[in-house]
Amino acid sequence: MLLKKSYMPLLIVATAVLFFAIFRVQNWGWLSLVVLLLALIGTRKDAEKISWQTFMPAGFMTLVAFYLIYNYGGSMWEKVITFQTENIRHYFQWNEWFNSIPFNDAAWARIWQPEWLTKYFAWVYMNGFTLSYWICVIRAFFTKDVKRLALYSLAGYLLQVPLILPFYNTILLQEVWFVQGTPDLLARDLTPEQQYSTAWNCFPSMHTSIAFAAILLSWREKSRWYKWVIGIYCWSIIFSTLYLKIHWVIDMIAGMLFAYGCVKLADLIVKSKFFDKFVERFHSIGDWMQSGKLQLRATKLETASTDNEKEKQKEEK
Repeated sequence: MLLKKSYMPLLIVATAVLFFAIFRVQNWGWLSLVVLLLALIGTRKDAEKISWQTFMPAGFMTLVAFYLIYNYGGSMWEKVITFQTENIRHYFQWNEWFNSIPFNDAAWARIWQPEWLTKYFAWVYMNGFTLSYWICVIRAFFTKDVKRLALYSLAGYLLQVPLILPFYNTILLQEVWFVQGTPDLLARDLTPEQQYSTAWNCFPSMHTSIAFAAILLSWREKSRWYKWVIGIYCWSIIFSTLYLKIHWVIDMIAGMLFAYGCVKLADLIVKSKFFDKFVERFHSIGDWMQSGKLQLRATKLETASTDNEKEKQKEEK
């Protein structure tokens, strides 16, 4: 009975702590919080008609799993970069080829470069890789929709990382500013060695693929407000890769196509019969905690054992 009465307040507090921990991983500031809160407006329009008691237990555990991947994914990505630098021999060297293609360096995107716009796109780019993903995942959490949560997490990151590595491990294509020998507009103050390793893994653009996956999935939502918030923010991320001389135009297009493929693959997974069974089990955790079935089962076992003892005593008499 105590567990039944106290688990929801405990889960609410734990979820709030978890959200704080997610924000602290990359020290997102108040602007990131504003974008997230704006995206949460109108969430009820897309919410599932189930209780928080049913969704919350498994929903919280799912967020914890995503947080652990997110928290330790950075160090994993650094290990991948180190491995690439030391061991991988790229089969395709595309720097000169991409630089020779007319308009591929997106010079047209930098015709107008006021300082405030450069600062805006720098902020968008530096935070957008993970923030665009987490905005969608957190909003999906508040809709209490298991399938929506799975779609955003699979298409936005979990499928993209393993599927994009073969491109990065076989194709050497570096950032526009590095190939053209111009200053880094992000002003990252990198050493020559850091410049070389930081400026690769360009094809396809993963900033673009994560942001575009969010855009594609947002078009399915009922909330027009959410579509506008995600559209403005995620298209800003995509354009920032060109404006800041990070990615080539073909990188951006490839990133969009890659995102489309990941969304379709996520659809196949989420629409499968296996996933339907997963959703049932997902909800059953909350139903079990809400109804206290564990205690009922224990009581039934005790009653059954007592009845058996009485029957034995009668037989002995």
